[in-house]
This record gives sequence, structure tokens and C-alpha cells, in this order.
Amino acid sequence: MNTKDLIRKVDFHLLDLRYSHTMIKNKKALLRMQNSINMYGQIIPALTVEEQDKFVLVDGYLRFAALKACGHDCIKIQLLEKEADSLVTLLTKSDDRQMEAVEQAFLIQELHNRFSYSFSEIARRLGKDKGWVKRRLDLVESLPEPVLGAVMQGKVSSWAASRVLVPLSRANEQDCLDLTRKIIADPLSTRELVCLFDHYKKSSKAVRGRIIADPQLFIKTVNEQEQQKSGKQLNDGPEGKWFKDINIVCHILKRLKASSTMIMLDNQCRSRCQLWLGNAEQLITELKELAKGNSHDNAGM
Repeated sequence: MNTKDLIRKVDFHLLDLRYSHTMIKNKKALLRMQNSINMYGQIIPALTVEEQDKFVLVDGYLRFAALKACGHDCIKIQLLEKEADSLVTLLTKSDDRQMEAVEQAFLIQELHNRFSYSFSEIARRLGKDKGWVKRRLDLVESLPEPVLGAVMQGKVSSWAASRVLVPLSRANEQDCLDLTRKIIADPLSTRELVCLFDHYKKSSKAVRGRIIADPQLFIKTVNEQEQQKSGKQLNDGPEGKWFKDINIVCHILKRLKASSTMIMLDNQCRSRCQLWLGNAEQLITELKELAKGNSHDNAGM
């Protein structure tokens, strides 16, 4: 049977939409697909697997939604042989839009739970390692249901879920839920969300509570502090930065001196210390010579 024999048109009511929960809703992408279908019709068939008197829709949910929105009642499909193999094909294909991490996670979960694929087998078939597979599964197994629902509805990005909300949920599920509600109502940029989470990780419990209670106020405060710092640096000029840096160096040297007693007991460590101290001494000598030169120059003015 050739490829043409495997492509046909079927009515919507013959589709089994069992994987609809694995696809993120994207209004902009849907509108683009609707425009394409209105102009050119359906170009690429959806991927399906035949099961009794139904066709399981594996890939093509955006095309299905767009066709439906455009008033069509049938869809062009291509038949695949095995459902599990079709999921692997979908996870590895690169000729279409890049799948979001959470979409990959749901399909991996299907392979693991419904088809009993081990993590090792999934990793081998996808050309990944087991760690990658487990990190993907964390997206659907570690996130609270309301947060996962917000991601699938396109209200929260998959990036925010994987980089911020998953680790936050492990630390404090309620904070994860509260932050999700806040950024849905009043979104933060990627940079702002990273900034917020970095401060959250380093803060006390009381400060964390204030950060989650009003993320926008926190970001506004941080921005104002950065502007003040930038303004001070500009006002101080390069000489101000130089004196600040040399002050930091002196503090570091004091800390090194205080922690040297135990390190110097080991002969190998002592040899390495001497090497690095020699490098530091050379740099200090060069700085002192520069300072002497500047003093001579100033005296002649």
C-alpha cells in the first residue's frame, strides 16, 4: 500500500480526540492556520491511527480546530500503523512547529503509562538521555493541576512552567499557585520572572511572602534600585568603580588570610597557593607602578 492509499478525507465525528489534552491552546497560531485554510485549504494531512470504526487523531489538532472554525466538517488524514510508534514519530519530527516542552511531556507520559515504555526505551527511541525524559515528565507530574491547566490554555508559557513554576512548586506549592494567579492577571516578562525567582530563592520566608503577594510591586522596586545604582555609578565615574573594586579585593584578601591556616598544612595546597599568590603579587606590583606613574604625572602638571 503506497502513501496515497493511506490519505483520505473523513468526517469530524469519526475522529477520536484522545490526545487533545496534550496540545497547548494558542489563539494566534489558530488565527494564522484559519487564514491559511481560507486561502489555500488544508495542505498537510493530519496524522491518525485507525481503531475499530474511529480514527485516533495523533497530530493535527490545530488544523482540526481551524477547519472547524472555518465551517468545514471533514479533515484530510494520513493513516499510520501503530499508535505508540506514531507518538514517537511526533516527538522526533522536525519539519513542523517546535513542540513545547509540556506537550512533549504529555506524549512521553502516554508512552510510559499507556504503552509501558521504560524511561530507557523512551530515551533511546528519542535519541535523548533518561535525565531529559524525567525532566520532561516533571512538567506534568510536579505542577499543581490549576497551574498545568493554565499552561495548556496558553495563559502561562511552557518556559515559565519548566524554569520557575516546577522548582517553585517543589519548594512551596501554595506560592506556586499564588504566583501563577498573579502572572495570569498581570503578566511578567521572562527577564522579570527570572529576576523575581532569583530573589525569591535567596530571601527569608517573610520576604518571599511579600514577593509572591505583589510581584509587580517587587519588580518595580528592583528596577528603581537598579536605576539608583546605575545613576550612582555614573555619577562616581570610573574612579569610583576602581575604588569600589579595590575595596572588594582587600576584603577578599582578608577572608583568604583568615581561612589559610588549615589549607597551608597540606604541601600540595601550599605549592598551589604560592603559585597563585605569585600571580596576585605581580598584578599588585604592576598596579603600584601605575599609581607611581600617575603621581609623577600629576606632580608635573
